[in-house]
Amino acid sequence: MTLAAENFLLPNGTFFVVLLIFVILLLVIRKFVVPPIQQVLEERDEMIRRTSDDNRAAAAEFEDADVQFRELLKEARREATATRDAARAQGREQLNEMKQRATAEADAALQSTSAELAAQGEQAVSTAAADVDALARTLAARVLGVDSASITDTRSTSGAVN
Repeated sequence: MTLAAENFLLPNGTFFVVLLIFVILLLVIRKFVVPPIQQVLEERDEMIRRTSDDNRAAAAEFEDADVQFRELLKEARREATATRDAARAQGREQLNEMKQRATAEADAALQSTSAELAAQGEQAVSTAAADVDALARTLAARVLGVDSASITDTRSTSGAVN
């Protein structure tokens, strides 16, 4: 037996055949398998880059839209505040007008009532004066014990009795 057959560490012909098959297989894989995989990976990287750019653009648009929204919201709040203040001022003005009208109506009613009460007072005074004369004659007749028809109006005769 030869030294090569006895020592397993020395290469024989099968080693070189396997090495040749490995190199051929490596070249075939490099030529036909790696390029499509590499192309898919590059497409994927490009898609990721575009998505990232789109995300950045969308974020910038969102920020712009958010700023515009906040400005429009502030403007709407200012307009609402101005409208509310104008409505309050108009309400106060209407309230003042209504108070003035009510005061004028109350003053007119007070004057009317005062004039009516004065007229009623004068009528009550004249009625009371007539009733007092009649009552005074009746009382005088009872005190004197005479007929009330015989007592005449002393004011017209003497003018001293008030």
